[in-house]
Amino acid sequence: MLDGRKITTLVMLAVFTGAVLIALTLPSKAAFMPFLVGIPGILLCLAQLVIDIRGPAVEPKGHRGGDDGEGRTEFQMFLWLFLFTFALIGFGFLWGGPVIVAMFIRFSSRDSWSNALFAGAGTFAVLFGVFVWLLELRLFPGLIVKALS
Repeated sequence: MLDGRKITTLVMLAVFTGAVLIALTLPSKAAFMPFLVGIPGILLCLAQLVIDIRGPAVEPKGHRGGDDGEGRTEFQMFLWLFLFTFALIGFGFLWGGPVIVAMFIRFSSRDSWSNALFAGAGTFAVLFGVFVWLLELRLFPGLIVKALS
């Protein structure tokens, strides 16, 4: 009944719902981004739950049954989620974000170092260019960076 896919969807639904509920207590300007991400996230999670519950369980081609790959894949997903959270809280969006994106591209996607560095630089360019320079927002600096400065 509850498989890894449904549990993952429920966890993400809880995260998005929590973000929206917390955003309800913030001033409207500060609540904009959590609403912008959280509301579509809630809708997509609900749609995914409906698909998972109503649709037949489709096994990937070449899957022989058992729990040989699914648990490992979900463990890796939660590991990367933890690493992203640690990087953003510890080193902030501007420094932790690009580094963890580059690490994800290189190690999880098994892509080349040039593509990983390009993705990290692109992440930095978007974060700095759009949020810091264009929108003049102050991004969370990170607890470790704050303690060191």
